[in-house]
Amino acid sequence: MNSGKNTIFMIRKLKKIIYTTMIIYPIGITGQCVVQTVKGTITDRETQIALAGASIIVSTVNPVLGAISDIDGKFRIENVPVGRHNVLISYMGYEQYDIKELVVGSGKEVVLDIGLKESVTELEQVVIKSTTNKDRALNTMAILSARQFTVEETMRYAGGIDDPAIIATSFAGAAGSTANNGIVIRGNAPKGLLWRMEGIDIPNPNHFANLTIFGGGGFTALSSQMLSNSDFFTGAFPAEYGNALSGVFDIRMRTGNNEKYEHTFRSGLLGIDVSSEGPIIFGKNASYLFNYRYSTFGLLGPMLPEDASNIRYQDLSFKLNVPMRKTGTIVLWGIGSNDISGTRAEKDSGLWIHEQDKEEMKSPTAMGAAGISHKINLSKKTFLHSTLAATGNNTKMDISRMDQMLTLQPVNYIKSNTWKYSFSCFINNKFSPLHTNKTGVIINHLFYNMDIRQAVIPGAALIPVVLEEGNSWLWQAYSQSRFDLSPTVMLNTGLHSQYFRLNGKYTTEPRGAIKWRFMPRQSVSLGYGHHSQLEMLNFYLAQQKHQSGYTLPNKNLDFTKAHHIVLGYELKTSENSRLMIEPFYQSLYSIPVKPGTSFSLINTDLNWYLQDSLVNRGTGENAGIDITVERFLNNGYYFLFTTSLFRSVYRGGDNKEHPTRFDKTWVLNALGGKEWAVGRQKKNLFSINGRLNYMGGDRISPLNYALSLAAKEPVYDETNAFAWRKPAALIANLSINYHKNRKEHSSIWSVHFVNILGYEEFYGYWYNYKTQQIEKQKEAVMLPNISYKIEF
Repeated sequence: MNSGKNTIFMIRKLKKIIYTTMIIYPIGITGQCVVQTVKGTITDRETQIALAGASIIVSTVNPVLGAISDIDGKFRIENVPVGRHNVLISYMGYEQYDIKELVVGSGKEVVLDIGLKESVTELEQVVIKSTTNKDRALNTMAILSARQFTVEETMRYAGGIDDPAIIATSFAGAAGSTANNGIVIRGNAPKGLLWRMEGIDIPNPNHFANLTIFGGGGFTALSSQMLSNSDFFTGAFPAEYGNALSGVFDIRMRTGNNEKYEHTFRSGLLGIDVSSEGPIIFGKNASYLFNYRYSTFGLLGPMLPEDASNIRYQDLSFKLNVPMRKTGTIVLWGIGSNDISGTRAEKDSGLWIHEQDKEEMKSPTAMGAAGISHKINLSKKTFLHSTLAATGNNTKMDISRMDQMLTLQPVNYIKSNTWKYSFSCFINNKFSPLHTNKTGVIINHLFYNMDIRQAVIPGAALIPVVLEEGNSWLWQAYSQSRFDLSPTVMLNTGLHSQYFRLNGKYTTEPRGAIKWRFMPRQSVSLGYGHHSQLEMLNFYLAQQKHQSGYTLPNKNLDFTKAHHIVLGYELKTSENSRLMIEPFYQSLYSIPVKPGTSFSLINTDLNWYLQDSLVNRGTGENAGIDITVERFLNNGYYFLFTTSLFRSVYRGGDNKEHPTRFDKTWVLNALGGKEWAVGRQKKNLFSINGRLNYMGGDRISPLNYALSLAAKEPVYDETNAFAWRKPAALIANLSINYHKNRKEHSSIWSVHFVNILGYEEFYGYWYNYKTQQIEKQKEAVMLPNISYKIEF
């Protein structure tokens, strides 16, 4: 596409300008302020081939600083003053890439890996001007209901505490709570979310995963020190993603600095965080990156729910990146977490107020994922990517309850060990600037060892709910293509298929989306996806006792399935702001339900002990609209306003329409912040950020007060399932950050206040032994965190 002579001439000319500028003004830059290096690699974002001769300009310094990428696509710009800067990357025949408000600190070099999109317009020497790239998903197949998730946002947004899951609830279509970090997407249960890391589907990557809610946990096991920019999908996602109903969190790890050793240490009320990166062997381009965190809530015990001070957790993440001279790049990566939590029973029966006061619980949990990936360019248009990984999680819970003799009697027991070996391989081919295809397979060999038991009454023998050990397979295949039909029209089509060997069930799932930019600042889009998901394995393996022995009544359950349609409208109100409107409709079917009752797995938030016979006859509907008004950080301030209005209903085994558990009806978010450059040379940053979240409460079935008093425990009217609504939630968060840059290191002081208004989460009802009444169970989780981080 590009003329060789013209490219060489352009490189020489631009180098001459840049080098002349740097010779004339070097003292003016280095002598007056703290500086840092900005470097990275420029590639074609479809083929990942290095682009030699790309222009990289830091436009917010006077005079401008810049560089030209070399034959390997690499560039290096030294003596960049610390602070926030705009970086422009351009290459003839490609769309210009703009990075707005890039943070340059003195503690670490800034490493950028930028993929440029080739222009559809066939012009030899034209650099196509593109709008800001912050709003564009990293996945080139994504058209709508997708958002790029930046690492800087996890550290800047109020209340996030470096947790991507909590930050994601700021986006339109997503909702959370103070009780856990589960993500409700457009009325779907958190268990419908797919977590993916480095191209591999991984277990729920949260501490205390599946203890408070399926699909979520207490806190993320993903440190922001390890993350690169990632993608978050809220529906109608591309064909490469399967086994998910509500959304996808596609997480990418960043690559460590391959030229300089850099380290980070952070200490705060939540614990410590240690990170290090650098070259494995100097001059070989190989690098390492690791992070370790240890946390205890002992210091925060008085401000947290009872027994939270007994909570401890730790996690470790790593990535080794080893480029080979002729055989591609090898990456070794991994993440692991280990947690322990528990409660102790009150030994003085005179102090018993609620049933939980009698209970003693021990619950160690762990998760892990590790893999080796290989990428090789087969040609200038094609590359092959393969990954072999092992992932798994271990959940154990032992609950006992004291009787009147102060003897602990077993009530529940869970031992759930699930793990898998996964192989993922895809080939990406760019047939032309107009057509790119990605085709791949995912093979999962599943293993399980489960022992789940429950006593009918305390003191009785524990009855097996699940008692199975074995293995099975989940095979997936997909193919997807993106067609740039014109400079203003983009089409994405694809097909995903799954086969579950345990019961022989399979799915075929067409996907497609189209986007039309009918005006320079306006576009409309339409997307459709057929999606399906397996339920958690314990539901398939639940057993029932008969005269002839035990049977597995749910082994042959089919996938839960859904059609998802999304219409999108986007208006770029300015270079740094936008309006997005997305009406959506999701029709769910083949949902496991219990015949003759209102029960449906669509509402399951936490139920390890389900052993009823289920059938795939349930349906559900989620319909609504998501609205986003956003200003990206520019000139020191930003804001994000999101509104989600929706209706979520289902039909259970009774074939009657009910609201779903997660039918919140409305979710409103308002967040923003202001940042100032402070200090003698304006080299330091001080910021204040806030977030206000107002949303409708989850649904709950009506309480039968008379029966509850007689039973001395809550009894709900399930014939009118989820007819009542919990109180609306008003949650406010605040963060204050001070980033100080010195010559050899930088330090960051942070103060975070979560739920500063003291909103009390409503969990349901419980019986009070003292008052002999049924009372509301409410608790406020207020989480302050003061931390200090140093980068050097």
